[in-house]
Amino acid sequence: QPLSSSDRVMSAMARSAVGLVLLAAGCSAARPNVIWIMADDLGWGEVGLYPAESPHGRIATPNLDRFGREGLVFWQAYAGYTVCAPSRTAFFTGRHSGRFQDLGLNGQVLKPGAANLTLVPELFRQAGYRTGAFGKVAPLTSPEEQGFEVFVGQVDQALCHNMYPKKIDRGLQQLNFELSANVHSPTPSRERCMENPKGYNYTIDVFHDQAMAWMEEVAQGSTPFFLYLSYTVPHAGGWGDAPSSPEDGNPVPSDMGYGNQPWPAVEKDHAAVISYLDVKVGDLLARLKSLKIDEKSLVFFASDNGAHREGGHQIEFFNSTGGLAGHKRSLFEGGVRSPSMVRWPGTVKPGTSELPWAFWDVLPTVQDLLGLPLSASDGISILPELYGQSQKQHDYFYFTWIGANGGLCEQRQRRLPGYSVRSGRWKGLVPHCADQSLRPSEADAMWLYDLQEDPMEKREVSAEHPDIVKKLKDMVISQHLSCMCYQCNFAVNETPVCENDQEMQEVKEVTV
Repeated sequence: QPLSSSDRVMSAMARSAVGLVLLAAGCSAARPNVIWIMADDLGWGEVGLYPAESPHGRIATPNLDRFGREGLVFWQAYAGYTVCAPSRTAFFTGRHSGRFQDLGLNGQVLKPGAANLTLVPELFRQAGYRTGAFGKVAPLTSPEEQGFEVFVGQVDQALCHNMYPKKIDRGLQQLNFELSANVHSPTPSRERCMENPKGYNYTIDVFHDQAMAWMEEVAQGSTPFFLYLSYTVPHAGGWGDAPSSPEDGNPVPSDMGYGNQPWPAVEKDHAAVISYLDVKVGDLLARLKSLKIDEKSLVFFASDNGAHREGGHQIEFFNSTGGLAGHKRSLFEGGVRSPSMVRWPGTVKPGTSELPWAFWDVLPTVQDLLGLPLSASDGISILPELYGQSQKQHDYFYFTWIGANGGLCEQRQRRLPGYSVRSGRWKGLVPHCADQSLRPSEADAMWLYDLQEDPMEKREVSAEHPDIVKKLKDMVISQHLSCMCYQCNFAVNETPVCENDQEMQEVKEVTV
């Protein structure tokens, strides 16, 4: 069952008490193993502890629910962006998209040594950790030259859409790891893969099995490890192979008990692939206990952006956003809010947190955890919040995109990218910057939402609070940020137009 508001209040009180104990003890816990589990396009409402009632019931996530009940559930955590690669760029670099342009980051590719930035896995290597990456590693182009000593997965984010490819990547090369079952079996299809799941290699199984084998090996030693386990679901996918990368529903080798539901096949598969992911998380947690490293392991779970509506899936079917406005490729909360949870038995007190934080906070949190000097970033360490201590708050959160809800037509019109900015309870949203230099300006038409009173962003209140609008504009202008969007099909000096009326319907701007 979703956690209630009274649960959230009581957990905050309990965690404060534990924080005082940890503070008195000097938080002297030995350096833990650190595991980051990244879901791909998982909606805020698609984990059972988050509120998302629908006429079709809830997707079963018992292991993630247990993860949350044994750990800390964040209600207002953000990903790094509203779409994959830029979000992960923020994760690895500690920078938000408003800084990308000035740092020379394109939000899609991070080459070794890019912008002279130290990346999160490189911090762990500096601290003497063993490091392994498994699954989707975009925007990294060469993981084993960017802080990871071992890598098996997919570098090309487009090819990550292929759930039954003939080859994936390992080490310093690409397409050099053959998935023999996919080579020698008949061409994969939904029917064949579900009828004979053991006759094919499903990438989620390959990523997970490789990661678990590595973890079990390194756990035998005394050196702590960092595991980046980045699944490619529930992102829409297909049965193609390089160089093609089709999206046709949510490929999954089992119906996970949803096969008899009177739902469209794509929705059965969407539910199944999330429950399949949940089983993998449960397996990881069980192995931590069997290896007797459960209390020595700090585990994060998050999604790289909001719920998707691709491959035929409709976010309304399961209320994938939990009622939040927007979705993947949107500046509304549903596009950037992540169902983030943290678990560290014996150190992080189980409960809930209302702290807003974002992917760019990961880098300074890791530096704080490892006792490394803090470097320049847009983030703050959330380690005090994990320990139940007094936590510093962000002055603002900033995201860029083009248009408020990022419909297909919106991306093709000759209009400029925009941004959203949150400061405390207030959120300003500018669908399109007014300044041709792609910088926030006083001329921006800003919508305003009170997230404390209106978390679902149903009521625009800029006319009632012009002083707040001015304050938010002044803040972002003073920070010299950019409005440029990334992985958004926008290019300066292009003049694309909407192709038909149907695409115009894809734009679902809020009436203001």
